[in-house]
Amino acid sequence: MFPIAQAAPPSFWNAPNGSTELWIKIGIALIIGIALIFGLMATPSQLRRPIVVTLTFLSGLFYVLFWAYPSPIDRQPDEAPRGMGEGIAFWISDAQPVVATLSNIIAAFMIGLGIYSLLRIHVRRFVKQQKDWFYSMVLLIALILMVIFGYWDWLQRQTPAGAALQAGRNEWGPAQYGRDLLFDGLLQQMEAGMFSIVAFYILSAAYRAFRARSIEATILLVTALIVMLSLLGAVVLLWNSTIGAASSNLQLNEIAGWIRGNLQVPAIRGIDFGVGIGLLAMGLRLWLSLEKTGGNT
Repeated sequence: MFPIAQAAPPSFWNAPNGSTELWIKIGIALIIGIALIFGLMATPSQLRRPIVVTLTFLSGLFYVLFWAYPSPIDRQPDEAPRGMGEGIAFWISDAQPVVATLSNIIAAFMIGLGIYSLLRIHVRRFVKQQKDWFYSMVLLIALILMVIFGYWDWLQRQTPAGAALQAGRNEWGPAQYGRDLLFDGLLQQMEAGMFSIVAFYILSAAYRAFRARSIEATILLVTALIVMLSLLGAVVLLWNSTIGAASSNLQLNEIAGWIRGNLQVPAIRGIDFGVGIGLLAMGLRLWLSLEKTGGNT
């Protein structure tokens, strides 16, 4: 339940489950967290950015140290550090599970903030009968029903008889059937339908890109056509029995494999390398608070 009760081995960041030390650390953490929240709320707006910048830098600095600082190898649970350098390595290694869990908790609070914002907007639209209020009503009903049936089903699966619910539908009740209808029967089917519609936009974009208006477009058209035809079993069989019969190198699946291994994979690796550099640059800008898109407050 609490990250400082789950970290291992025993260190500054945790304590035995149910011990007085654990409850003291939990209380101190809650007090510090509440104090920080109210402190930020009471801080003048012109001072909030320096505080946020400092906290962002310190949070990112921990993971930079965790990645760059030498980590302990074959460490035993009761092993004591030898020297300050090894003590820092032990401290960072012990803190990483706690910091990761706290990051998940912060992400959960952010999801909660998003749900609150969603409810505030759509409840107001529904109450005031504004434009498209009917869709807001459908969203609110779906959200409430999904939460009710989801938690109802989860609570029943935590009981001793919950294993029977995992085995099959023979032991299912209203909670399981309701969740199955909402999640598997509606949500996933609508997502599949939405992504199926995207296929038509992809087809339209491919048609515009594959028109042979230049040498580059012609090469793209030919290679794409070969790769797509290699996925059709009947075409592969016909090609290999006629043209590919003269040499194994002329078989359609061999040609498509050569294109993938010597043209497609290197190109994708180059794109991934460029994307990685861009992500690194963006990460540094966010870590150092150089990104000004969100405003100055």
